[in-house]
This record gives sequence, structure tokens and C-alpha cells, in this order.
Amino acid sequence: MNGSPSWMLYGAAGHTGSLIARHAQERGHRPLLAGRSAPAITTLAGHLGLPYRALALDDPAALSAALDGVDLVLNAAGPFLHTAAPLAEACLRAGVHYLDIGNELQVFRALYDLHQRAQLAGVAIIPGVGFGVVATNCLARYVSDAVGGAQHLDVAARAATAQPGPGIAASIRENLPYGGWTRQAGHLQPQPLGSGITTIPLPDGPCPVMPFPTGDLEAAFQATGAPGITAYYPVPADPAAADSQALDPAAAGPATYRSIGWARATGPDGATAQAWLETGESYAFTAAASIRAVEETLTRSPRGSLSPAAAFGHGFILTIPHTTRLDAVPVPRVPVN
Repeated sequence: MNGSPSWMLYGAAGHTGSLIARHAQERGHRPLLAGRSAPAITTLAGHLGLPYRALALDDPAALSAALDGVDLVLNAAGPFLHTAAPLAEACLRAGVHYLDIGNELQVFRALYDLHQRAQLAGVAIIPGVGFGVVATNCLARYVSDAVGGAQHLDVAARAATAQPGPGIAASIRENLPYGGWTRQAGHLQPQPLGSGITTIPLPDGPCPVMPFPTGDLEAAFQATGAPGITAYYPVPADPAAADSQALDPAAAGPATYRSIGWARATGPDGATAQAWLETGESYAFTAAASIRAVEETLTRSPRGSLSPAAAFGHGFILTIPHTTRLDAVPVPRVPVN
């Protein structure tokens, strides 16, 4: 994409960041690679032939200087409790779009609070442009529209990955002290972690899940305004597991990974609708989705703190390669005598 606006990938040398950097290069982008570790970022930039800059987030002056001539920052450095705020604040001061691939509830709450400032600065703040949020958020918007505005939403994502990175596990550990949450009557309500286990229908069979305090709660509310929302996470077979993995049992030959998103909406009249997303390996989806989000943001120039579906529409997921959506027809409520 020669001649396209300049953008920065922060956390480029990390597990997910390096996948995004490679995918960006394959699509013709030349992002400025940035991160704390000078040796790691230098090595990656050398392999890809891309510009780079070692950059710590505790130096506001250096951060501001690094954003000179940059139109957008994509943050891939988790846990985002430590990186989102300084980068988003720097972007607001510089008039630069901010995106990240996080899925941390407390971070989403803080970033959505920047909505008016982002509008005044003429920039977008869009957290959650990776698998976990994009997969549920676009579906949530889709099924909410199908029932005329959801009064309640249930969302879940099951990631299948070939090689789990350390970032997700670290983010979960950092955020667990905040406890569990659901949204009721438009407000976040605390809930004991591990309670509320249920089973949801996925294309390959029932899946046990439990409410989990992810950024999906805030993203789904931002996209739909539904007063009641529960975000679920698969109950791991191994309690110590940080990532949920799912192999397609019907696949022959090399391992085929099958990641799934799900959303179910109940409308004002009791009508329901649900839909599923099916894609491949979750990190590959994150790399593709985050670059598509960069492209859409630079093209559309949305303003304010937005969820992916609010910024790009519920059809955004269908622009990601090897991704399909399965629908269920809304079913009117049967009156109870």
C-alpha cells in the first residue's frame, strides 16, 4: 500500500505482534515497528525490512516524538492494563487514531470514557480488534438488529490456536483480581467467578461456558445498548489452561483449527435470534482482522471511542479471510397460558 498513511505497530516483537507485522508486510503495508526491547524490535525489523523504533511508554516526550508523522497506532502489547492508557493519551494529544487487540474489561471501560475527547480530537479509539472481541461484537450487533434492538445479549468465543502466546495468560492473571461481572439493567454487576456455568449451542456440539469479565461486556453494550449482557468463556478441561483449543474432528491430515464466535439476542417482544462465526486459527484471525481494522480506520476516519461493530458495521467479520457466519431465524415468543 505504497503512499498510504503512516502507522505504528506497538508491541511488534511479541508473539501476536510479530504475526501482525508479517501479515501487514504481506498486504503491502510498511508500519513503523515499535516496542520496549531494542534488540528484539531491531531483529524483527531487519527480517521484514521495515522501519523501527525502540520506545518505552514511561517517557511522554519520547512517545510524543515517536508519533510525529504517524496517523494511527495499533497496540499489540499486553497486558493492556499497562499499555493502553499511556498510548491512548499520547494519541489523543497528537491527534492519532488508537486501536488495540485487547479484551480486558477494565481497560475497555477506561477507553470508552475517552469518547468525547476522541471526538474533539477528531480520532478513533477502538479497542478489541482481535479475535475475541471482533468475533462476538459483530455478531452481537447483527442479532440485536435482527430482533429490533436486544434487551438481552449472550456472547461467547472459543479460540482454537496452534501455539498459545503468553500475552493472553498474563492478561487474565492481571485482570482476575477485579472479579466477575455481568451487565444488568444497563449497569455492570459483580458476580462470583466460576458461578453461572451453563451450556451453549455451537456448530460442533454443546459447549460448557461460564460468565467471564472480558471487554466483550463493554463492547457489546457500546455496539447495541442492550441493558442485559453476559459474556461467556469456555470452561477449560484443564483448570490451569489459559487458552481454549478446538480441533476440527472431521478434518483429515494436518491439524485444522476451528475458532467459533456466538451471540444470542432477545428482543423487546421476546423474539430471539442467534448467529455463529466460524474461522480458523485465532491468532491468524487476529492478525488479519487487526490489519483490516487499520485499513478501515484510515479510510473511514471514524471519531470517538467505538467498538469494532460500531466503527465498521456488523459485516466487518465477513471481510476476514476463511470466515463465515451461520444464522438462526428469529423465533417469536410462544405465549404462556
